[in-house]
Amino acid sequence: MNENQKKPFADPQKRQKREYILWGVLAAAIVLILTVALVVIFYAPNVDDTPHFPTDTPNPDQTDDTNHTGTSAEPYQRKDGFYTFLVAGMDAASNNTDVLMLASLDTKNGEIHIVQIPRDTYVNKTVGGYTTLTRVNAIFSAEYNYQVSRGISKKTAKTLAMEDLCKRLSEALCINIDEYVYVNTSGFRNIIDAVGGIDYEVPQDMFYEDPFQNLYIDLKAGYQHLNGTQCEHLIRYRSGYVTGDIGRVELRSDFMVEVFRQVKNKIDLDSMLALIRDKDLMQKVGTSMSLMDIFAYVKMVYKLDDDAISVRTISGEVVQNPNTGAWIYYCLNKKSALNDINECLNVYEKDIDISLFDSKGLFSGTEGADDHYIYEYYNS
Repeated sequence: MNENQKKPFADPQKRQKREYILWGVLAAAIVLILTVALVVIFYAPNVDDTPHFPTDTPNPDQTDDTNHTGTSAEPYQRKDGFYTFLVAGMDAASNNTDVLMLASLDTKNGEIHIVQIPRDTYVNKTVGGYTTLTRVNAIFSAEYNYQVSRGISKKTAKTLAMEDLCKRLSEALCINIDEYVYVNTSGFRNIIDAVGGIDYEVPQDMFYEDPFQNLYIDLKAGYQHLNGTQCEHLIRYRSGYVTGDIGRVELRSDFMVEVFRQVKNKIDLDSMLALIRDKDLMQKVGTSMSLMDIFAYVKMVYKLDDDAISVRTISGEVVQNPNTGAWIYYCLNKKSALNDINECLNVYEKDIDISLFDSKGLFSGTEGADDHYIYEYYNS
């Protein structure tokens, strides 16, 4: 063909075919984008409808660990839009969960309820199958150490220990823990700094030194802006309270309400989701949730009013040992603690019956034994 001659036009059929392919690819891409967008917008986390606790009264003659479900499981119908969580704060030195909080997110009524379990809450070592463990804050570390001793990696051991803690609390307190989150002290500091700190009224001067833990607390009373380290010191301080750890738990209740209110007002939803995506920030946070789950729950929370959150301590008292005069354990009161569960954490339409609550006696002392005084208060 002579170079000066014009090339013939492309085959119209081939050109039309390429256009069809191009438009087909574009349409598929649009459908994919819309599908992903709809999934993100309407995604709802999966939760288990089956009770995580025995739902019939155990036979006192039965000695095995069978998880009774019986026919009474049928009436338990789960509430719509009601989710529960276990939040644990780890002590870096001991791996004890010195912060234990059970939380519910009720999207239908627009409420968040948090029930704190004090670190010194009594647990029955015989019922729990422990050698010496008698406080709830050591359940995680006992299981973690056991798993590590078997050659399990530390990361996997933490997961197994959290699952064990969730299982024990679910069975005893008659709740369904849908998800868990745990964070150590450095992770807590990083999160507070990432949200720009918290303004808070420190109720009293707080001074405490513990070189073993590299802990040096020096806070002055008064309204002030606290960074991550100062917030850590605020919620870890307890030596100056007359009521010891209970005083710290009470302050933590008020502090969490302020954190919820201030973070929602300072940081919009998109900025919060960006923080959650930050791997450096979240590397010291462990959770059972997927990223999609976290996004879904955060979006639900951001729809709530600033006053949607309430915090309480599970009902009980620090009880004195009549033989030694010591005030060592925080002990649950069965009736009052069950009321807390039914009001704040029960995922079912039907109230939990007292015959089901802590049916194995994990939080109870033993009648006629050395811890009889705990048994008597627990059942009072």
